[in-house]
Amino acid sequence: MTSLKKTFIVATLALAPLSSFAAQQLTEQQAKDLQSFKSITIRGAFYTDNDYVLAMSKAADKEGAASFFITTTNISPSNDTLRIVYAKLYKSDAPKAEQQIESFRKFEGVYEYPKSKAIRLEPFNIVRIRGYFPNEYDMNQAIAKEASAKGAYAFYIDSRSELGSNIQVAAYLFKKDAPERKLQPENAIPYDSEAGQQALAKGGDAAMQVEKPGYYSSSAFNEKFYADKFNNKIKVIDELTNKTKTSAATSIHASEVTTLETESQRVNRYTVTLSNGRKIQELNDATAAKMVAFDTIKFRGYYVTDQEISYQAGKRAIDAGAKYYHIARVAHDSNGPNITVFVDLYR
Repeated sequence: MTSLKKTFIVATLALAPLSSFAAQQLTEQQAKDLQSFKSITIRGAFYTDNDYVLAMSKAADKEGAASFFITTTNISPSNDTLRIVYAKLYKSDAPKAEQQIESFRKFEGVYEYPKSKAIRLEPFNIVRIRGYFPNEYDMNQAIAKEASAKGAYAFYIDSRSELGSNIQVAAYLFKKDAPERKLQPENAIPYDSEAGQQALAKGGDAAMQVEKPGYYSSSAFNEKFYADKFNNKIKVIDELTNKTKTSAATSIHASEVTTLETESQRVNRYTVTLSNGRKIQELNDATAAKMVAFDTIKFRGYYVTDQEISYQAGKRAIDAGAKYYHIARVAHDSNGPNITVFVDLYR
């Protein structure tokens, strides 16, 4: 998912060939460890991502930057080709960025990690609760309360599924000194996709681009794997009495709660699960760049969190017959809080 806490990340992670200019594009992973010296904006009729990356490289070069990271692009509601592109600039000797824990939200004394941080760390436990949460704050409070009781330093809400009027939420818990995870390369092609099967059939270097067993996903946690690892059971929060009870996930009727059925050695990307059991996985920028979309859709509305955007994108992608989806662009309305989300669809 894109990270709303920092910015909407819409640039591809694959570096564009910028041999004609000195300033080089950074990935989010590279940029997060450096302090920028300036932020700049460019605008123009850019028809492809490569067009505005090249234009930003030239602009960054004029500012004396060695590298840049594109943080946001806004698209004019009346003209999809007219974009305003924002970027942070870095010197060749840019100092290391200092982690600012204070920027994380805090509930019940427990920090809420953004996905970009949580995905790199090994959780020590998982929390799964089911109940009636009228808003996001109540849901975060409920998760944080469980996390605090287990001695967590931070939590990350990875998924939520609508079950009638209730919501089932899965969150991962972290210690302050959580170890790093062994991650799958960001641009690994899903092995069960059309592109993955074609690459495996070609063999050689092409086959090496497909997911490798034994590595964690760089874009999502595997809920079933961690639930089994920690012998986790779903806690049901009674919305009427505010009492709680615990029930095994396997004892709940399949039409009421859908659990992930991914094998532990397989990569599990961020997955949107609908109340009827239908699922779809989200691709990151680098993986999507290696695949060919069969269609692109867009929708508009007011969404506050990453999960809301991904859920709405996934729901529409499922209806369109996709197996995977990728949030290609997120554009702010110029006269209001609404956003327009552009989604590429893959089989």
